[in-house]
Amino acid sequence: MTIVAHILFAIGLTAMIIGSLGIARLPDVYSRLQASGASDTAGIITLLLGLVFYNGFTFSDVFLGLLILLIFITGPIITHTITKAAFLSRVDPTQNQTERKE
Repeated sequence: MTIVAHILFAIGLTAMIIGSLGIARLPDVYSRLQASGASDTAGIITLLLGLVFYNGFTFSDVFLGLLILLIFITGPIITHTITKAAFLSRVDPTQNQTERKE
């Protein structure tokens, strides 16, 4: 079980690092949200699954399962809400947000 947990930890950390690089490297808000929303949610869920396997199946895993369910539901909702706020604020998806217009 420990080997499976370490593999899940590695996969989760890799997904979160890729998401963080996506936030830093992608040009606009919408691309950054897509990178962070998908990979960070998957990374956190994979890390929590690794904790389930690392602990062995105990009663505390019920709480980890509920936390996984909560993140699985709220992660996409949060990303959608931020995207909708950017759209309603008329953020131009073709404009590079790192360059400032003056």
